[in-house]
Amino acid sequence: RLLRATREPWQWSGLVNDLRRQHSRFIPQVVQEPLFEEVLKDLAEDLLSLCQEPMNDTGKAAVLASGERLASITLSTALREKGLDCKPIAADELGIIIAENGAAINIEATSELLNQEKLKDGIPVISGWFGKNKKGEIKVLDRGGSDLSAAALARILDAKQVILWKDVPGVLSISPRWGIESNTIPYLGHEEALALARAGGIILHASCIEPLKGTGIPCVISSLHDDSAKTMIGPDMETENKGVSAISCVPGMIHYSINVDGHRTASTLDSMLNLLKGEAVKVWSLSAGEGRITMFIPSSMANALEKTMMSINAKWEKSETASLISLIGRSIEIEIENTLHYIQEECALHMLTDEEDLRELMLRLSKKFKLLS
Repeated sequence: RLLRATREPWQWSGLVNDLRRQHSRFIPQVVQEPLFEEVLKDLAEDLLSLCQEPMNDTGKAAVLASGERLASITLSTALREKGLDCKPIAADELGIIIAENGAAINIEATSELLNQEKLKDGIPVISGWFGKNKKGEIKVLDRGGSDLSAAALARILDAKQVILWKDVPGVLSISPRWGIESNTIPYLGHEEALALARAGGIILHASCIEPLKGTGIPCVISSLHDDSAKTMIGPDMETENKGVSAISCVPGMIHYSINVDGHRTASTLDSMLNLLKGEAVKVWSLSAGEGRITMFIPSSMANALEKTMMSINAKWEKSETASLISLIGRSIEIEIENTLHYIQEECALHMLTDEEDLRELMLRLSKKFKLLS
C-alpha cells in the first residue's frame, strides 16, 4: 500500500488512518507510543509533499521507509508486553548508509558512522530495508530487504551468528512452488548458497549472503513453524561429496554465444558488464574464454542485451527461449540428456532445456539425485 501511495499521495488521510488501525489491531498499546504517532505524522507530511512534487525520489523513499519504522515500533511494543526490555531504532538514525545504486549497504561508511551508543541499554529492534545516503537523505534498498540489513549489521558488529526466521523449513532442495516435497539442506557453503540464490532457487537474495563471506559468521535460516527445520550457511568446506544438493528451474531464458577478438575478450567483457549494469540486465550465468563469451539471460531482457552488444560491435548467436535448469553442488560432473546449452561453474551446472513439462522434469531429477523427503 505504501508503494501505491507514492503514486497516489492524495489519498494520504485514508492510508494513515488505515495504518493506525492495522497496527493497533495486533498490538492495541502501540497507539499510546509517542514515536508511533510521530511516524504517522511524518508520513502524512511526506505524502502531502509528494502531492506537490510527485517525482521527488527522496520523498518516495521516506514514505516507503515509514512501514519499516512502524514495524519496529510495533514489534518493540509487543515484546515489552512480554517482559523484554526492547526499544525501536530507525536505520537512518543508527547510521546505516545505503550504496548510491541501492543494491547494498555501504559496509565501510556504515562502520565509520554507526552510532553504537544507541545499541546500549536494552534490546534494539532495528528497522531494516532502508537507511540514508552520504548526503543524509532517506534511501531504500532495491533488493535483499531486511535480510541484507541483518547480514550487514552482523558483519559490522562481528556478531556470533545471523538467524533469519522464515515460513519455510530452511532452504529446500527444490522450491515449494513446484509442488515437490524435498529435503531441507542442513548446510550450505557460501559459494553454493550464492549459486543457488543467483539461480533463483533460494529464499534469500545473493546480496544477503555476500556481506558474510570471509567473516566466519554463520547464517541460520529457521522455520517459524518447526524448530527442528533449519539450514546453516557458512564457510565453504572441501569434502569428497560431489553430489547435487539442490535444483532450480527458471523458465523464459535465452543462451547467448558472443564472438570477440581473442585479445579483446577481457576488455569487451568489462565494457559489456558495465553497460548491462546500466541497463539493469540480469545475467544469470556467464562464462568467458579467449574469443568467446557465453551467458544466460531472461528473454524479457534480450532487446537490452542486443542493444548493448551492437554498441560495442559484437557478433552473437542465440538460442530459442527455453528453461534454465541449475544443479547446485561442488564440482558437479554429470551429463543430463536433452540439454541445448550448458555453463559449468565451481558450484553449479546450468543447462538450457526445451522440455515442456517442467514439473515432471524436476521430479525426475529430484529422484535421480535423491532429493525427495
